[in-house]
Amino acid sequence: MFVGNQESIQTLTRYIDMFFAGDPKAPHFLIVAGPKHIGKSSIVKDLIRERMWNYFMTDTLQIKDFTEELGKKHRIRIEYKTTAETAKTLMKDHTYQDFGIREVNNRLQQSFIGKQKVVFLENIERMTGEAANAFLKSCEEPLSKRLIIATTSNHMQLLETILSRALTIKFNQLSDTELSQRMESKSMFSNNKDLKQLIINMAMGKPGIAQRMFDLINKEPELEKTLTGLMHNLITDTKRFFSHDALKKLYRFGILDAFIDGRIAYCINNNMTKKWERRLATKKLMKSNVNIENLLLYWLINE
Repeated sequence: MFVGNQESIQTLTRYIDMFFAGDPKAPHFLIVAGPKHIGKSSIVKDLIRERMWNYFMTDTLQIKDFTEELGKKHRIRIEYKTTAETAKTLMKDHTYQDFGIREVNNRLQQSFIGKQKVVFLENIERMTGEAANAFLKSCEEPLSKRLIIATTSNHMQLLETILSRALTIKFNQLSDTELSQRMESKSMFSNNKDLKQLIINMAMGKPGIAQRMFDLINKEPELEKTLTGLMHNLITDTKRFFSHDALKKLYRFGILDAFIDGRIAYCINNNMTKKWERRLATKKLMKSNVNIENLLLYWLINE
């Protein structure tokens, strides 16, 4: 079930269906553009999988983005040395082999088992300049029955020569109502309305963040109690030592930044102008790599 961005999804679906129907007017290069964590990759994969069935695994080449898992930019390069080291265990129980653009171009030229071949590149702005120039040939001279789909969270970083050869479909963040509907469809936080609203505030229209929070809380159940207790203490201005420890725990889990976003949203929605301005100042301090203890102290003093 897709929630939000209905017009963009309908447009993307129409062009994908044109390609699989063999329509000569179908575009052979699509770029799906929009903010991070709004579900672009999931939507693309679902649409392609529905149409390729058993051939999805054999005739789809997906160039994945593991930037967040690696903790550094996961570049798309022109070429990777074909050694055992190119197969990287980037996540637990998941082995992924990096492919350079030359290999992608070669794969596009190879025959397929089914009726079509699809190359899906996540966050195409990760390409190095050299890789982008090598990729141009595949964009300029698309082969029959081949479709290239790419996502991007910053299309302004792409070469104009690549953008001009693609049909770009823009996606936006979801509204709070749409995000709530999506969470309901997946039975997320259905038994805790206060926590659900906090997650909606933290996600800021990005279902990927809401899903990440849901998965994290399922894995670490005590985090639910930490979040709800922290919100109560911040609202009532009580138990500041608990709040300090709770904020520190959120930092360790890598979700303090999202929690600050949620707190800003709460203050804005409740016309707490001075407080949301102070939370915004906290967020700016966080980006300046200030010591975490000093950051939390600043937060609690100015709460």
